[in-house]
Amino acid sequence: MPNLQMVKDSAIGTTASLSQQTVGADGPRVARVALGCMGLAGTGNPNEVGPEHIRRAVESFEAALEAGITLYDHADIYGGGGCESIFKECLKAVPGARERIYIATKCGIRPAHYNLTADYIHGALDRSLARLGVDYVDLYQMHRPDPLTHPAETARALNEIVRQGKVRSIGVSNYYPEQVRALQRYLDMPIRSNQIAISLRRLEPIYDDGTLDQCMAMQMTPLAYSPLAKGVLSGRRDVSGDPVLEGLLQELKAQSEKYNSTRGQLAIAWLLAHPAGIIPLVGSNKPEHIREAAGADRIELSREDWYRLWIAARGKNIP
Repeated sequence: MPNLQMVKDSAIGTTASLSQQTVGADGPRVARVALGCMGLAGTGNPNEVGPEHIRRAVESFEAALEAGITLYDHADIYGGGGCESIFKECLKAVPGARERIYIATKCGIRPAHYNLTADYIHGALDRSLARLGVDYVDLYQMHRPDPLTHPAETARALNEIVRQGKVRSIGVSNYYPEQVRALQRYLDMPIRSNQIAISLRRLEPIYDDGTLDQCMAMQMTPLAYSPLAKGVLSGRRDVSGDPVLEGLLQELKAQSEKYNSTRGQLAIAWLLAHPAGIIPLVGSNKPEHIREAAGADRIELSREDWYRLWIAARGKNIP
């Protein structure tokens, strides 16, 4: 399992304490709450990025650093490349930040198709490095499996970029267990992570499809995107008409009063309690939401309360 430990965070300009863990079995240590950078630019059109977008992004980055967050997750398609480009401005605004954080990005999704051919991976990585303004990324993830590319070809490119020093480690995203095993068969290094949608509104990885079981067996770190189900679990979106979701939010509200937390913090704490060592990716460019999410780390759910939330999320008793 990942090496978990409560340590004083060393992110620039922060005195916050966040528990930390390794990425994979023996990778570098990162804080257990991370920032998903899909919305960092504040626009899906990179040509629209201006001084105000940059100011807000830098403000969010500084808030994340102050909260103790050390892992920042990107993809080449986020904001049409604009999210990687604006992160370059964030790094410029905080001198020395690059050496103190863990940068992840992804490739493979193209308009109306996927591409994990060797040539594409090499080109996509170089473009991401240029946009980010860095010499290497800590974690390079295959965004979705490409059914038209043999995993041996994908692995060949990944082995090469690691040898070249452009990438420190390899991860995947949205991969099911057999797809992970197929790629790992041809890699020279272990797959360190699998980024998946998982939350109290998407329970399949926990009990149904074997994804978290494989992460524990292969010592991969699950990175959980959409941990608040696009804001639904925080109570910021109208859910009237969905009796299961209404029941879940009622249970979250009751427990949030018990744990002196917000509903969103409790939903994140529910993920943190799983023994696979899930790292939730908080997708926000609002400093107050980033600070709130980081506060989930202090919550220690009881076993009974964890199961109450799971039952509420299922809308029925456990088997």
